[in-house]
Amino acid sequence: MSFSFDFNRGLFTLDFTDHHAILGVGLDAETKAIRKRYLNIARCLHPDVCQADNRDLAQSILSKLVNPAYSKFSNERESSDYIILLRMLAKRLQQEYSQVELQSAIAKSLMETANYEVLYQKAVSELAQQQYQDLNRIEHYVGELSELNLVYLYRREQQNKGWAQPSKRPSPSPTAAPPPPPRASTNTFVEQYLQRARSLMEQKNFAHARKELQDAIKLEPENSRCHGLLALVYLKQQEVQPSKVNLTMANSHTTKALKIDPKEPLALEARKTLTRMMARPSAPQTKPKSKPPKKSDKTKKSDKGGGGLFGLFGNKKN
Repeated sequence: MSFSFDFNRGLFTLDFTDHHAILGVGLDAETKAIRKRYLNIARCLHPDVCQADNRDLAQSILSKLVNPAYSKFSNERESSDYIILLRMLAKRLQQEYSQVELQSAIAKSLMETANYEVLYQKAVSELAQQQYQDLNRIEHYVGELSELNLVYLYRREQQNKGWAQPSKRPSPSPTAAPPPPPRASTNTFVEQYLQRARSLMEQKNFAHARKELQDAIKLEPENSRCHGLLALVYLKQQEVQPSKVNLTMANSHTTKALKIDPKEPLALEARKTLTRMMARPSAPQTKPKSKPPKKSDKTKKSDKGGGGLFGLFGNKKN
C-alpha cells in the first residue's frame, strides 16, 4: 500500500521542502541534535519496534519523509546547498511575506511577540513531542512546524541576524587534492543495529545479536563493520556451544569484511581469534573397547559335546 503526503503550509508553499519541519527540529539545530532526533523517530517508526496500528503508514513515512530528510543533513554537500537555499528564501520572504497566510495561532503569536526566539524554541519542542504520536495527523504537525519556521526565518532576516553557519571542517591546503564527497549510506539504521547487537553481546544473547546484524546486512550488504561484528558473534557462540557451523560462518564473514575493508578492526580481531581457535589441539578420542573374539566353529562344536574328550566317550552306547 502506498501513501502520498501533501504539505501546503509554511515554507512548503514557497516550493521548498522543509526538512527541519519533517524531523521536528529548529532551523538552528546542530548536527548532533538532528541526528539524535532522527534516531528517536526511526526507532519509533521502524517495523521491528513500531507500536502504531498502521505499520504500513509508519513504514511509508519513514522511507518517504524521514529518511530523505535526514540524508539531506548527513551529506555535507547537500546540507550546505540546503542552508544556501534557506538564506535565499529568507531574503525572498522580505518581499513576499504579505502573500503568506498563517493558519496556526502559535505562528501568528510568533510574528507579534518581541521575544520570538524563546517562543519559537518552546513551540517547536512541544510540537515535536506530539509529531509522531498520531501518524494520521502527520501532515498537520509538519505543516504547523513549517509555519513556525517560516516566521522565524522571516524575523531573523528582518533583524539582519543572518543565518546559522553549518559546522565547517578545516579546509585542506591549496596543494592538497580535495577530499571525495562522503559516500551516502544505503541505510541509516545500520549504526542503530550495531549498537543493539553490541548490547546484546554484552548480555550474552548471541542469537538475538546475530539476528540484528543479519538484518543490518540485508539493508547494507557491503558494510565491513557488520560483517566483522557478526563474525565475532559466531566466535562467541563457538566458545559456548562448539559447532563446525559457527567456525565456518565466522570465517565467511571475516573474509567478506576484510575484502570490503582490509583494515577493518572487528574483522582483524575475528581473524586473530579464528587463528587461535584453529590452532588448539583437538581433544584425544578414546579408542572404543575391543569386543571379545567370536567363538570359532570348533569351539562352538566343543561346547556342544561334538569334540574333545567328552565327545569321544559321550556318544558311546552302554
